[in-house]
Amino acid sequence: MSTTIVITMAGRGSRFTAAGYTVPKYQIEAHGHSLFQWSLCSLRHFIAADTRLIFVCLKENDSGDYVRSQCEVLGIGDVHIVELDELTDGQATSAYLSRTLWHTHGPLLVYNIDTYVEPDALRPDAIRANADGWVPCFQAPGTHWSFVRLGDDGWAVEVAEKRRISDHASVGLYWFGSGADFVTAYDRYFADPVHLVGGERYVAPLYQQLLRDGLKVAITDLPPEHVHVLGTPAELAVFLAASPQLPG
Repeated sequence: MSTTIVITMAGRGSRFTAAGYTVPKYQIEAHGHSLFQWSLCSLRHFIAADTRLIFVCLKENDSGDYVRSQCEVLGIGDVHIVELDELTDGQATSAYLSRTLWHTHGPLLVYNIDTYVEPDALRPDAIRANADGWVPCFQAPGTHWSFVRLGDDGWAVEVAEKRRISDHASVGLYWFGSGADFVTAYDRYFADPVHLVGGERYVAPLYQQLLRDGLKVAITDLPPEHVHVLGTPAELAVFLAASPQLPG
Protein backbone atom coordinates (compact mmCIF):
# COMPACT_ATOMS: atom_id res chain seq x y z
CA MET A 1 0.00 0.00 0.00
CA SER A 2 1.22 3.50 -0.83
CA THR A 3 2.18 5.75 2.05
CA THR A 4 0.62 9.16 2.61
CA ILE A 5 2.79 11.80 4.30
CA VAL A 6 1.03 14.83 5.75
CA ILE A 7 3.22 17.82 6.57
CA THR A 8 1.42 20.32 8.79
CA MET A 9 2.64 23.89 8.32
CA ALA A 10 -0.53 25.85 9.01
CA GLY A 11 0.72 28.14 11.76
CA ARG A 12 1.78 31.77 11.81
CA GLY A 13 5.21 31.29 13.38
CA SER A 14 4.46 34.13 15.76
CA ARG A 15 7.46 33.46 18.00
CA PHE A 16 9.80 33.94 15.06
CA THR A 17 7.98 37.08 13.94
CA ALA A 18 8.31 38.47 17.46
CA ALA A 19 12.03 37.67 17.33
CA GLY A 20 12.44 39.80 14.19
CA TYR A 21 12.25 37.23 11.40
CA THR A 22 10.54 38.62 8.31
CA VAL A 23 9.88 35.47 6.27
CA PRO A 24 7.56 32.55 7.12
CA LYS A 25 9.14 30.05 9.49
CA TYR A 26 9.51 27.37 6.85
CA GLN A 27 11.61 29.74 4.69
CA ILE A 28 14.05 30.71 7.45
CA GLU A 29 17.53 29.59 6.43
CA ALA A 30 20.02 27.73 8.59
CA HIS A 31 23.41 26.64 7.26
CA GLY A 32 22.36 27.51 3.71
CA HIS A 33 19.07 25.60 3.67
CA SER A 34 15.54 26.49 4.69
CA LEU A 35 13.84 24.87 7.67
CA PHE A 36 11.46 23.33 5.12
CA GLN A 37 14.39 21.63 3.39
CA TRP A 38 15.92 20.41 6.64
CA SER A 39 12.63 18.98 7.81
CA LEU A 40 11.75 17.24 4.56
CA CYS A 41 15.22 15.72 4.39
CA SER A 42 14.38 13.86 7.61
CA LEU A 43 11.94 11.72 5.61
CA ARG A 44 14.37 10.69 2.88
CA HIS A 45 13.94 6.97 3.57
CA PHE A 46 10.13 7.23 3.72
CA ILE A 47 9.58 9.01 0.40
CA ALA A 48 9.24 6.55 -2.48
CA ALA A 49 8.03 6.98 -6.05
CA ASP A 50 4.43 6.20 -5.08
CA THR A 51 4.38 8.26 -1.86
CA ARG A 52 1.78 11.01 -1.70
CA LEU A 53 2.85 14.19 0.09
CA ILE A 54 0.18 16.54 1.38
CA PHE A 55 1.13 19.94 2.75
CA VAL A 56 -1.45 21.57 4.99
CA CYS A 57 -0.81 25.31 4.89
CA LEU A 58 -2.41 28.53 6.06
CA LYS A 59 -3.83 30.40 3.07
CA GLU A 60 -2.58 33.77 4.31
CA ASN A 61 1.01 32.49 4.14
CA ASP A 62 0.69 31.87 0.36
CA SER A 63 2.91 28.79 0.67
CA GLY A 64 1.79 26.85 -2.40
CA ASP A 65 4.30 28.05 -5.00
CA TYR A 66 7.20 27.67 -2.60
CA VAL A 67 6.20 24.13 -1.61
CA ARG A 68 5.67 23.02 -5.20
CA SER A 69 9.02 24.45 -6.34
CA GLN A 70 10.88 22.74 -3.51
CA CYS A 71 9.20 19.41 -4.21
CA GLU A 72 10.00 19.72 -7.90
CA VAL A 73 13.68 20.15 -7.07
CA LEU A 74 13.49 17.04 -4.89
CA GLY A 75 11.79 15.08 -7.65
CA ILE A 76 8.59 14.48 -5.68
CA GLY A 77 5.68 14.12 -8.08
CA ASP A 78 2.53 13.31 -6.08
CA VAL A 79 2.20 16.60 -4.18
CA HIS A 80 -0.99 18.19 -2.88
CA ILE A 81 -1.49 21.53 -1.16
CA VAL A 82 -4.36 22.06 1.27
CA GLU A 83 -4.83 25.72 2.21
CA LEU A 84 -6.81 26.50 5.34
CA ASP A 85 -8.67 29.77 5.77
CA GLU A 86 -7.88 30.01 9.48
CA LEU A 87 -5.86 28.50 12.29
CA THR A 88 -7.14 25.16 13.58
CA ASP A 89 -7.30 23.87 17.14
CA GLY A 90 -4.20 21.72 16.70
CA GLN A 91 -2.00 19.55 14.49
CA ALA A 92 -4.39 16.59 14.62
CA THR A 93 -7.18 18.72 13.17
CA SER A 94 -4.91 20.25 10.52
CA ALA A 95 -3.97 16.76 9.35
CA TYR A 96 -7.55 15.46 9.60
CA LEU A 97 -8.82 18.20 7.28
CA SER A 98 -6.74 16.72 4.45
CA ARG A 99 -8.11 13.17 4.88
CA THR A 100 -10.00 13.04 1.56
CA LEU A 101 -6.61 13.01 -0.18
CA TRP A 102 -5.14 10.10 1.81
CA HIS A 103 -4.55 6.55 0.66
CA THR A 104 -6.96 5.45 3.37
CA HIS A 105 -5.79 1.85 3.67
CA GLY A 106 -2.09 2.60 3.36
CA PRO A 107 0.28 3.88 6.06
CA LEU A 108 -0.03 7.50 7.19
CA LEU A 109 2.87 9.60 8.46
CA VAL A 110 2.28 13.02 10.05
CA TYR A 111 5.22 15.41 10.45
CA ASN A 112 6.01 19.13 10.72
CA ILE A 113 8.48 21.61 9.28
CA ASP A 114 10.35 22.48 12.47
CA THR A 115 12.30 19.31 13.28
CA TYR A 116 15.32 17.85 11.51
CA VAL A 117 16.15 14.24 12.26
CA GLU A 118 19.27 12.97 10.55
CA PRO A 119 17.72 10.69 7.91
CA ASP A 120 19.91 7.64 8.43
CA ALA A 121 18.60 7.51 12.01
CA LEU A 122 15.01 7.45 10.77
CA ARG A 123 14.12 4.41 8.67
CA PRO A 124 10.92 2.48 7.90
CA ASP A 125 12.60 -0.81 8.74
CA ALA A 126 12.80 0.36 12.36
CA ILE A 127 9.03 0.01 12.67
CA ARG A 128 8.37 -3.04 14.81
CA ALA A 129 6.57 -5.93 13.11
CA ASN A 130 2.80 -5.96 13.72
CA ALA A 131 2.81 -2.34 14.91
CA ASP A 132 -0.33 -0.32 14.20
CA GLY A 133 1.36 2.89 15.35
CA TRP A 134 4.96 4.02 15.66
CA VAL A 135 6.47 6.99 17.48
CA PRO A 136 10.21 7.70 17.07
CA CYS A 137 11.47 9.09 20.39
CA PHE A 138 14.59 10.48 22.01
CA GLN A 139 15.73 11.25 25.52
CA ALA A 140 15.16 14.94 26.22
CA PRO A 141 14.58 17.08 29.32
CA GLY A 142 11.42 19.07 29.95
CA THR A 143 7.67 18.50 29.80
CA HIS A 144 6.85 20.21 26.49
CA TRP A 145 6.92 17.01 24.44
CA SER A 146 4.64 14.07 23.75
CA PHE A 147 5.69 11.06 25.84
CA VAL A 148 5.33 7.30 25.49
CA ARG A 149 5.43 4.84 28.38
CA LEU A 150 6.36 1.26 27.60
CA GLY A 151 5.34 -2.02 29.17
CA ASP A 152 7.74 -4.83 30.03
CA ASP A 153 7.31 -6.24 26.50
CA GLY A 154 8.48 -3.01 24.89
CA TRP A 155 5.06 -2.06 23.49
CA ALA A 156 3.47 1.25 24.45
CA VAL A 157 0.97 1.19 27.28
CA GLU A 158 0.35 4.95 27.51
CA VAL A 159 0.87 8.02 25.33
CA ALA A 160 0.45 11.52 26.76
CA GLU A 161 0.86 15.13 25.66
CA LYS A 162 2.82 17.53 27.90
CA ARG A 163 2.92 14.97 30.75
CA ARG A 164 6.27 13.35 31.47
CA ILE A 165 5.11 9.78 31.94
CA SER A 166 8.51 8.45 30.81
CA ASP A 167 11.83 9.57 29.35
CA HIS A 168 10.69 8.70 25.81
CA ALA A 169 9.88 12.03 24.15
CA SER A 170 8.47 12.10 20.63
CA VAL A 171 10.55 13.71 17.88
CA GLY A 172 7.31 14.93 16.30
CA LEU A 173 6.81 12.17 13.72
CA TYR A 174 3.68 10.06 14.03
CA TRP A 175 3.12 6.92 11.96
CA PHE A 176 -0.16 5.02 11.69
CA GLY A 177 -0.60 1.65 10.01
CA SER A 178 -3.46 3.14 8.00
CA GLY A 179 -5.06 6.50 7.43
CA ALA A 180 -8.36 4.90 8.42
CA ASP A 181 -6.96 4.21 11.90
CA PHE A 182 -6.15 7.92 12.31
CA VAL A 183 -9.64 9.00 11.23
CA THR A 184 -11.36 6.50 13.53
CA ALA A 185 -9.15 7.47 16.46
CA TYR A 186 -9.72 11.19 15.86
CA ASP A 187 -13.49 10.83 15.64
CA ARG A 188 -13.74 8.67 18.74
CA TYR A 189 -11.08 10.23 20.97
CA PHE A 190 -11.99 13.87 20.45
CA ALA A 191 -15.70 13.19 20.77
CA ASP A 192 -14.98 13.86 24.45
CA PRO A 193 -13.62 17.42 24.87
CA VAL A 194 -11.82 16.37 28.04
CA HIS A 195 -9.16 14.91 25.75
CA LEU A 196 -8.07 18.31 24.47
CA VAL A 197 -4.83 19.58 26.01
CA GLY A 198 -4.87 23.31 26.62
CA GLY A 199 -7.74 23.52 24.14
CA GLU A 200 -5.68 21.83 21.40
CA ARG A 201 -6.08 18.57 19.53
CA TYR A 202 -2.63 16.96 19.40
CA VAL A 203 -1.72 13.90 17.33
CA ALA A 204 0.08 11.87 20.00
CA PRO A 205 -2.94 11.27 22.27
CA LEU A 206 -4.70 9.53 19.37
CA TYR A 207 -2.51 6.53 20.14
CA GLN A 208 -4.39 6.26 23.42
CA GLN A 209 -7.47 5.44 21.36
CA LEU A 210 -5.53 2.84 19.37
CA LEU A 211 -4.41 1.23 22.62
CA ARG A 212 -7.97 1.23 23.95
CA ASP A 213 -9.05 -0.50 20.76
CA GLY A 214 -6.48 -3.25 21.29
CA LEU A 215 -3.97 -2.08 18.68
CA LYS A 216 -0.21 -2.07 19.14
CA VAL A 217 2.01 1.02 19.29
CA ALA A 218 5.82 0.84 19.12
CA ILE A 219 8.65 3.32 19.49
CA THR A 220 12.24 3.65 18.36
CA ASP A 221 14.63 5.37 20.76
CA LEU A 222 16.87 7.62 18.64
CA PRO A 223 20.23 9.03 19.76
CA PRO A 224 19.57 12.61 20.93
CA GLU A 225 22.48 13.95 18.88
CA HIS A 226 20.60 12.95 15.72
CA VAL A 227 17.53 15.04 16.58
CA HIS A 228 17.52 18.81 15.95
CA VAL A 229 14.44 20.69 17.15
CA LEU A 230 13.77 23.96 15.28
CA GLY A 231 10.43 25.08 16.63
CA THR A 232 11.49 28.24 18.49
CA PRO A 233 14.11 30.95 17.97
CA ALA A 234 16.08 29.56 20.92
CA GLU A 235 16.08 26.05 19.45
CA LEU A 236 17.11 27.43 16.08
CA ALA A 237 19.99 29.27 17.75
CA VAL A 238 21.32 25.96 19.11
CA PHE A 239 21.12 24.48 15.61
CA LEU A 240 22.90 27.48 14.12
CA ALA A 241 25.72 27.03 16.61
CA ALA A 242 26.19 23.43 15.46
CA SER A 243 27.71 22.26 12.17
CA PRO A 244 25.22 19.87 10.55
CA GLN A 245 25.47 18.88 6.91
CA LEU A 246 22.38 18.39 4.77
CA PRO A 247 22.94 15.00 3.09
CA GLY A 248 23.53 15.26 -0.62
